[in-house]
Formats: sequence, structure tokens, C-alpha cells
Amino acid sequence: MEFLTSPWFIIIIVISILVGNIAAFKYLTPKNLDSFKGKKENDLDRLIELDKKHQQEIKKRDE
Repeated sequence: MEFLTSPWFIIIIVISILVGNIAAFKYLTPKNLDSFKGKKENDLDRLIELDKKHQQEIKKRDE
């Protein structure tokens, strides 16, 4: 039980936790980026639709 309190054992445990968290972050990051990309596309589609409506209003006003 004495080895559980040794500094080397504690350092190994801390490093393994950090490496595990970094690996999980690298695994989850591409999934998060896809959701952000999808949101931007929806916003872009919405802006395109608003621009088309605006252009139609301008055409009606000019006629």
C-alpha cells in the first residue's frame, strides 16, 4: 500500500488522466465542428432567402 502514495505513482496516474482527456477531446472535436458547420449553412440559407425576398420587393417597388 505504500506504493500508492509514492510521487512516481501519483505522477503516472495524473499523466494518464491528462492523456486520456486529450485523446477524448481529439475524438470529439470533429463531431462538434460538423454541428457548427451545419448551423452556419442553415444561417446562410436563411440569409439567401431573405435576400431573395428583398430583391423581389425592390423589383416590385421599381415597377
